[in-house]
Order: sequence, then structure tokens, then C-alpha cells
Amino acid sequence: MQNDPRSIGVFDSGLGGLTVLSAIRRKFPNESLFYLGDTARLPYGTKSPETVLKYALACAKALMKQAELKLLVIACNTATAHAFSALQDELEIPVVGVIESGVSETLSHVHLDSIAILATAGTIRSKAYERELKKQNFEGRIYPLACPLFVSLAEEGLTEGPIAQAISKHYLRQLPYLPDAVILGCTHYPLLLPTLKASLPHKTIWIDSGHATAHHLKFSPCLHQRGEARYFVTDAPERFQKVASQFLGQSIPIPDLISVD
Repeated sequence: MQNDPRSIGVFDSGLGGLTVLSAIRRKFPNESLFYLGDTARLPYGTKSPETVLKYALACAKALMKQAELKLLVIACNTATAHAFSALQDELEIPVVGVIESGVSETLSHVHLDSIAILATAGTIRSKAYERELKKQNFEGRIYPLACPLFVSLAEEGLTEGPIAQAISKHYLRQLPYLPDAVILGCTHYPLLLPTLKASLPHKTIWIDSGHATAHHLKFSPCLHQRGEARYFVTDAPERFQKVASQFLGQSIPIPDLISVD
């Protein structure tokens, strides 16, 4: 097996991509990871496709200035929907998004007749999940549902309690039927999973697209070292450090503040 000590880059609009980073670290503990949260410009889900593409290209280039990368993970569904193809064309390293893996993981469960997609308004408007589901031959019912306030709840650390419960119920009661599976089509949303699960039947299958992406990654591994993670943000590093440490269950250093313009 070939040894490749280069790092893996991961970027998101903010904290949500930490769900992907955490899954990658568990599966590949020897890999060095560079994480960028574009906290100055979140949320991406309310932005135009052109703006998201511009931001994603800037984030990718900023990460590649920080380290020699062997792989870039777009840990943001909205950025995957609007910038995946462009980043593949622009960069000389492999680029992985979260949508294809999320759909593949969903369809690994047999006998699904209905799937709900919870995502940002931008991801829902792109219809990227519907296209990928049809590409992978799903013929059942699909119900996309924009849940924009979930990002704010996650970024503020309000993932449980009465506020999160009320907003969760507000969105999920809009589903016209009880789906067999729910795709969490934003990497922020798994942070609210305990609250979300309380609003639907226990038999509902929940798919974390970020976790699925980590599970499906393929690359030449680093064989001879214990991997470390470095963190970068575009605004409010102290706030990111506080909330990220709560989410990860361990203290992380205050991230480096960088510009991606």
C-alpha cells in the first residue's frame, strides 16, 4: 500500500462540516486534516448559486495555500450542489461532495417508498438531491423541505431544548406523509438529530450525508503518523472555538483567522 502523507482539506460555511471532519477522524486516525469554516459569510443556503460558487472556489484555494492536499471534501450540501463540478474542473486533486454519498447510503436500505430531504433553501432550490435519487434509480415519493433556521440553531449551540423542539415541530409538521427515510441534507443538521428524532416515528431511517461521505472516501492513506487537525475560520475564531469544542466533546485550539477573498 502506497504511503501518502499529504493532508485532507475540509470546508463548510461554518460549524456543520465538523460532523464530516469528526467522522473522517474516527475512520482515518492517521490522516492530517485542515478544516476551514467560512464563518464571515454563512449561511450559504440563502445565497445565489453564483455567490456560493464564488465562495466555494475561494475556500478551496485558501485551504490549498495552507497545506499540500491530496483530497478536498466539500462538507456543505449547498456548496456541493452549486460548486462541485466547477471545483473538480478547477483543482488538480480529487474533490468529494456530500450529496452522492448521502443518496447511496439512503438507497442501501431496501424497501423505501418515500424519502424526505431536509436541507437549506439553496440546496432545495437546486434539486440536486432529486436528480441524484433519480440517477440512482429511486422511483418512490420524494419530499424536499427547506429548514433554514436549523443552521442558526446549530451555530448558536441551541440543538436541544424548547426552542429547538418548537422549530423542529414547525418544519416537520409540513411533511404531507411520514417518510420511510429522512436525508439530513445539510451538515449542520445532524447536530439536531436527537431533537428531530422525537418528532417522527422510531422506525424512521435517518441519513447523515456527512457521515456517509466519510464512509465512502477512497484515497492513498498515511501509514506512519498520528494525524492532527488544524482549524481556520474567516471570522469570530473565539466563538467558533467555544461552540466547536462543545460539539466535538473536547477542547480545540482557537482557530487561525484567514482571509479567503
